[in-house]
Formats: sequence, C-alpha cells, structure tokens
Amino acid sequence: MPAVPETLVQRAGVVLEHFETAVSLAEREVVDSLSTLVRRINIPVNSTSPPGLIEANTRDPWSKSGKYALAYVYFCIPLLVIAGLMRYYHLFTDKIRTALHQEEVHKSSATSSPDTDYEMSVLHTDKSTKKFFPREGPLPSQPKSQSSVSSVGPINNCVAFFRFIFYRPLRQYQIKKGWRPLVFPSAAVCVIVVLAFTVGFCYSFIPQPLYWESIAYGSPPLAVRSGMMAVALLPWIVGLSMKANIITMITGIGHERLNVLHRWAAYLCLALSIIHTVPFYITPVMDMGARQAFESLFKQDGFYAYGTGIAALVPLGFLCVHSLEPLRHWMYELFVSLHVPVAIVFLAMMFWHCHNYLTSWNYLFATTGIWLVSYFMRLFYLNWTRPGRISWLIGDEASVTIMPENAIKITIPTQVKWRPGQYVYLRMPGISVFENHPFTIASLCSDDFPSEYGEGYKDMVLVFRPFGGFTNKVYRSALEHGPWHTYRAFIDGPYGGMQRRIEAFDDVVLIAGGSGITAIVSQLLSLIKKMRDGKAVTRKVHVIWALKRPETMEWFKEELRICREFAPPESVECQFYITAAKRNAGGNLVSAKTPTRPVSVFFHDKVNDAFQNIADHRISGISTKRHSALIHDEAQGDPEKEQELRRENEDSITALPQAHLLPVTRRPSTLSNDDRSNPDVITPSLAARRQDRNLSLDISTAVSANTAAFDPSVLVTSPTSGPSGRVQGFDFGFPSTPTEFQKNLMRFAFLPAAVKKKDGWSTEYGRPDLKYLLKGMSEGFGRRTCVFVCGPAGMRTAVSQTVAELQPTVWHSGGRDEIFLHAENYAL
Repeated sequence: MPAVPETLVQRAGVVLEHFETAVSLAEREVVDSLSTLVRRINIPVNSTSPPGLIEANTRDPWSKSGKYALAYVYFCIPLLVIAGLMRYYHLFTDKIRTALHQEEVHKSSATSSPDTDYEMSVLHTDKSTKKFFPREGPLPSQPKSQSSVSSVGPINNCVAFFRFIFYRPLRQYQIKKGWRPLVFPSAAVCVIVVLAFTVGFCYSFIPQPLYWESIAYGSPPLAVRSGMMAVALLPWIVGLSMKANIITMITGIGHERLNVLHRWAAYLCLALSIIHTVPFYITPVMDMGARQAFESLFKQDGFYAYGTGIAALVPLGFLCVHSLEPLRHWMYELFVSLHVPVAIVFLAMMFWHCHNYLTSWNYLFATTGIWLVSYFMRLFYLNWTRPGRISWLIGDEASVTIMPENAIKITIPTQVKWRPGQYVYLRMPGISVFENHPFTIASLCSDDFPSEYGEGYKDMVLVFRPFGGFTNKVYRSALEHGPWHTYRAFIDGPYGGMQRRIEAFDDVVLIAGGSGITAIVSQLLSLIKKMRDGKAVTRKVHVIWALKRPETMEWFKEELRICREFAPPESVECQFYITAAKRNAGGNLVSAKTPTRPVSVFFHDKVNDAFQNIADHRISGISTKRHSALIHDEAQGDPEKEQELRRENEDSITALPQAHLLPVTRRPSTLSNDDRSNPDVITPSLAARRQDRNLSLDISTAVSANTAAFDPSVLVTSPTSGPSGRVQGFDFGFPSTPTEFQKNLMRFAFLPAAVKKKDGWSTEYGRPDLKYLLKGMSEGFGRRTCVFVCGPAGMRTAVSQTVAELQPTVWHSGGRDEIFLHAENYAL
C-alpha cells in the first residue's frame, strides 16, 4: 500500500480545523439567535444599549406586563359583588315580610271570634274572624306587614329606576323575509357586553406605544396587553358556562341566564386573541438584525413560527363560530358533542402557548380549578350518583303518557328534591343514549303530593309538546311500545327557578303562553298551599293563560280543580284565552296499540332492558306490582280484560298514576276505508272546516245562543259520569266551535263571557291584550307585586315593556315598594 504524502495529511488537518471553526461559528450563531428570541421577552440593557431598547425596558417593561390581566378582574368582581348583595338583600326582606305575616296570623288566631260570636252570615264580612267590636280592650291595630329594615325608600327607588331602564326589551330586526329575526339579549346583558368590549379595546389601544422600533427590542406592547387580558377572561368564561358553578351560588342567577354572558365573553376573548396575534405579523422585523435572528431560528428542525399561538387560536375560533345561533340550532347535537372536548384541547394549547410567562399560568390554573370544582359539584345534582339509593348508576324509572293535543307527560318517581319552577336535564337511554335536554318540572315537591312508588318518593312530572329531535322520539316510542312500558331516566338537576320568595309579594300575576303553563302550575300550587297555611303575604293571584285549544287545559285539569276548590275565597282569578278557532272532536280514551314500527328501536330497547334488569334484581324485596289496583280499575270489573292486562304488564314496575292512554281525536268520517279496518292506526284528526256564517247576525242573537256555553261556572268540582258509566273528563264549559262572528265579538269584550264572573274565572276567544290587562290590574297592586311570565318571545316582550312602564309608580307612590318581573327564558 503506498504511503500517504505528508503534505496531504497536513492539508486534511487544516481542513478539519476550518470545519470545526465553521461548526463552532454556526453553533454560536444559533445560540445568539435563541438568546435574541429569548431577549424579546426580557432583554437586559446596559450603557451601550440603543435608545429603542432602553425605552422598551423603562417605558413599559415586560416584567410588569402582568398588570394588564387585572383589567377584567377589576371589571367582573364588582359586578359579582353587586349581584350577590342585591340577591341577599331581597332574600332578607322577603323573609322578614313572611315572618311578620306569620306572626300576625298567630296573633289573629288567638283573638279570633268564637263560632257563635258576632255571627254575620249574610254580609260580605262573614269570611272574617276578626273582632270588629271587642267586648273589652282597645280596638285592634292594622297588622304589621314589614319592618323599617325590610323597606328602605332610597333603595326601592334606585332599584325601580334601574328596572325602568333594563326591563325594556330591545327591538328585534328582520333582516330578510323568511329568515330568523335578529334577537338581542336583554338590555342589562347588552350594557355589560358593551362595557367589557370597551374596556378591552381601550386598554389595548390607548396606552402608547403600540409597537417598539424593532421586534428585536421585545414583543409589541399591543400584543402583550391584549394577550394578557384574553388569558384573564378564561376563568370567567368557564365559570359562566357550567351548570353547577360558584357564580350561581353567589348571585342566584341560573346558568341558563349566565350562558349568554359565557358566549359573549368567549367572543371578546377571540377578538383580543386576534389583536394579540396580528402585531407579530405586521411588526417591522427588517431592522436591528431581527430578521437574521428569525431566519436562523426558522432553519431549525421542528420549529414553526408562532406555532403554539396558532394551535390555541384555531380551537378558540371553532368554539366561537359553531356556537353562533344559526349553526347551534341547525346542528345542536353535534354542537353539544364537540363543545367540551374542543374546549379541553383549547385549554391544553393555552398552557403550551403561554409557557408560564408573567402571570398567565395563574389564570389557567384557576380556570382548571373552577372547571374541576364545578364538575364535582354537579355530582350532587345527578340522580344516579348516590350509592344509598335504588337509582344508583341506573337512574330512576319513568313512564310516558300521551295527553290531548299529542302532548307528552313523563312521570318520574324520584328522591330528588326541587323547588317550584325549576327544570332538569333528562336523558333516557331507552330512547336516545346521548341526548340530554332541559324540561321544566310541572309538579310540586311536597308531602301533600306523595308518590305511590314508595316512601320518600315524589312524582316529578315533565310536560311538553313533541316537535323534532328528542321530543319526537319520545312520542314515537310511546306509540310503538304501548301501555305499561317504562324507561330508565337519568336526571341532571334541578336548576334555575325564581330566586325570590313568591309568597312575600302582596300581588302575584302569573302569565303563561301554551306549554309555558308548566313553569306556572307548580308556582301556583305552592303559593295556594302557603296562603292556606298562613305562610304567604299574598292576598291576590291573577292567572292569565293563552292556549290554542280548550283541550290543552286537560293537561292540568286536576291542578286547576285544586286551585278552584282549595284557594282562599276570592284570592285567585283565572283568565283563559283560546287563540285558535277549532275544538277537536271528543272521544273515549282507549289503550294505545302497537302499530308497525317505521324505525328500529332494537338497540335502545336493549340498553333500557339492561338497566331495568339491574333495577329488578336490586329491588327484588319490594313488591313488583305497584299498579295492581290501577289494572283493576282499568279493567272495570271485566275479569278477562284484567287478566289480559296483567299478562301484558308481566312483572314490570310502573310509575304511572293512570294507564298509558291515547285519546281518539279523529272522527270516523275522516278515516279512509283502509284505516277503518285497521285498529292499530291512530292518528290525530283535522277538524272539519268552518261553515260560512252570516256575519250580519245581531249581537243579541249571539249572546242568547252562547251565554250559558261560555259560563266558566260550568267548571265542575268533581268528575261526572257519562251515559256509559265511564268517568268523563273535566268539563271546562267551552263551546264546540265558535263562529268567526262570536270570536270577533269576544276579542272586543262585547259578549258577557269576556267579563269576569263573580269568582274571577273567565274564558274567551282571542289573544289577551297583556298591556291593557296589566295596567288595569296595577291600580289594585299592593306594596310589592311579582309578575311571572313564561311564554313565546312576543308575550315576554309585551309583559317586560309594560312592567318597565309601571316602575315610576314606585317612586311616585309612597305605598308601593316594588314591581318585580321574572321572565322564563333560556340563554337569550
């Protein structure tokens, strides 16, 4: 092998030395580049530093930029404190008023007249037990209804002034015919949102400078300010979104009302994040060697410019866009399924992006803590998380009843407690495994209404109309499975409800539209019970219910009967307004058949049966024939029918207080020949068209023909028996079908039926003029009045506008303390 020349070895050594020198220089450049990037965050200065760098470290130093995040801390906490103080003030005054009233009731009962003393049976005062002329002692003074601390004039006037402004609804705008109108939140929410955006934009753009001379001197101040404020919003965004949260505990405002603030806070966070991102792309990086620093950094493997920021901005943008109202309504189930997982990804990306700079991780850890605490609190709102209950891990048993107008009633015997007007989220795996929807509780959680299911149980009743999605699935499943079928129900709640004590108001006005009566019924029953027990200050209750057809009143005929029979004399006035022209043909109730199933429910039935099998084994020591008497009553003495029903029932447990029944609302004349021959086909009918009437009919003829039919006194206090011996439904005294002429007359209150009868109950056709009614009632309002409305947007708007207009009577009249409005809505 030939020898290598010495000169070649020397040359190779020189080349190797040069290569090592080049590598060391490249490493030094990379290190310098990294240090330059790090110095963008906190660049040290000395006597030789350029003027721009000295300005960046003295005028608005990076190390003190965490103060910008405090902007929304100082903005939100005062609002939280004010809302909490107002809540506890009202609870305190309400409690004092009710306590004073109960004390007066006890004193009055101790000094009431004997049965034979001062008996005046024919006078209007025969309902009173007070001694008007006692044999000895001074005359009794007026009962004390409130103390000096329960009614402070300046506070009442100030609250009335704010209600005068913020009770007024904002106008809706129709952008294009056929489109959904543009609906704004309440005035108070709009003011809070505008102020929040103003604080964020002013705090970002007003302080100067917005940029340094070069990005080599540090991150743009505009980006730092907006970024810290965006991070500071995250705890509030998560806190406002949770069903069980600390904000609700402090303020008493349900999450369904806080949700609108949650969305707008997220939109503000997105706007500030965009303001935070843009300066890094428009800052001049050509000066002071900044470009060379970035170019050397871009050459590294695995590095992407602004990668962590984009990774956080993309999920935030998705969360905000898919929560817009049109998209949310269009794909609600997809929205519910994706929102929380994407939010978790966004929070994780924020930890990566913020890199514990300044105080960013303090807010992120606070966000995580609020999230976890809220989920832990929510465990106490679920009916299947208590190991000591039968419903542990399998939920409660539920049954479905189809009522007139195809309304659905779900009865759930449960040990969950609730207050009047609250709502729950319902999940029924036997119908849909993943869907979870809110429904208002229509029943009262009271010992006066025990459940036949067992001791400690109360019947939670949910009433709603089937539209689309989950509600339509419930309706179809009830038709397919027929009577006696039960489902497993997983309850999340209760939530919401009115935070004020309704029994502390002198006058109460309850207004409902259609199915909005579900939020009214439990409040009405609870109030009547407290009035009878002497625990309510209330002296007058006005109920206004606008419904399409009289059959709708069958939903709550028992509750209305209780209201009529057991309320204190002349304390309740009910006005019913029938807004549609037709009354469906009546008929006997028959058991639902099982028609040919159009869709497969095999999977959901198997899921439901699995839970039901666990329940059957868990409660094997309890009677599994809880509705034996119910079957006996349904058979009506027919042993063959009773045996058939028992075979159909087998050993399943039912929670129904009555059989699963389907009303026949179809006239035989409207059925086709094929339908008449098929007993399984049961479909709602279309009422016959109105016949043309001679509208020149005089008023006297209309009055003489319909006075008795419209008399609300026909409301019977007990069911009557029909010719067949079968118990008929509750008769509300409406005519079968009013003529167009009669309807027009009643709208203008020309017929006697439009005038309230002696007991205050009236019925009429047409839509109620809520402004006129409320202003007429306001003349007799006492010191404190509550107006409770649950109905469509137009009804809520009219009531809110009228109550706002009535607020000046508070500061103009010394005998009136407040007119309070509670409007049931969901995330407006």
